[in-house]
Amino acid sequence: MKRALALLPLLSLAACGPEPARQAEICAIQALPARPGVDRFGVPPGVEREAQAVGAVYGPGVLLTGRIGWWGRCPARADTTDMLLIGPGPWALTKGGERAHGRQVSYGTCYHRQTGDGWKTVACRINP
Repeated sequence: MKRALALLPLLSLAACGPEPARQAEICAIQALPARPGVDRFGVPPGVEREAQAVGAVYGPGVLLTGRIGWWGRCPARADTTDMLLIGPGPWALTKGGERAHGRQVSYGTCYHRQTGDGWKTVACRINP
């Protein structure tokens, strides 16, 4: 009985994770080689404000705010990604940057677009 009660918090956290289809989408985006806050290429599309306003937001931990969901477990993730926004439309944005001794030293955004062949990175920029 005690063992069952001890597992209860773990099971409730597992329930907070994304549904399997969304988890697969999150992992596909995170497996892309682009590193937010490090890579710089392409011209960023004008979708960032809309994505921040209406996109689904995911992060590395479980937050009870309701606005940011846990991105679950993925085998690959850019070491600089702090946040993932999915939507609207075929767009996803990864945000983050490098850290030195716990202090953030760069920040940027990578833009990804879903095509018939899966997710592709379109552009990355470093915020000034």
